[in-house]
Amino acid sequence: MGKIKYLSGWRKRDARMERDAIALWNAHGVLPAGVTPEDRAREICCLAHDGSRLAGISTVDIQPYRPLLNKRFGFARVFTSPEYEQQEIAIGLATECRRILEEWSVANPQEELHGMAAVYQSPKLGRYPVGKSGLTLVGLTPEGYQIRIAWFNHLPLY
Repeated sequence: MGKIKYLSGWRKRDARMERDAIALWNAHGVLPAGVTPEDRAREICCLAHDGSRLAGISTVDIQPYRPLLNKRFGFARVFTSPEYEQQEIAIGLATECRRILEEWSVANPQEELHGMAAVYQSPKLGRYPVGKSGLTLVGLTPEGYQIRIAWFNHLPLY
């Protein structure tokens, strides 16, 4: 593995980024039923590259989160290609995604994006209440998955 480079794709609709992400998702069959790769590709936040190889992808879906005053959060999803697992690329993607979203939120306050959130479905994640990416445990889904958030501090709560 070489040096991993993280590239922002947030709101760019870059055809090559989308094509590469779709190819990686399709190669591993990781998208849930009912989700098309083309729809998911519109949500690309960041890509992780090892040279010319795509090692991982983060996507974001912005939605209100009712338990936290119905504030809008960017719910991040991360997929790391299996040959790159256990190399902290997922943490790098989450950290970069958080940075990208916060910069975008500061530049676009009218969007009222208050933070980034994630649902940890992997049992390998979430051993501590605050992770390396800065996401903090705030609750559990009905299925028992961890819900984690990071607030952006430039918008008031009320």
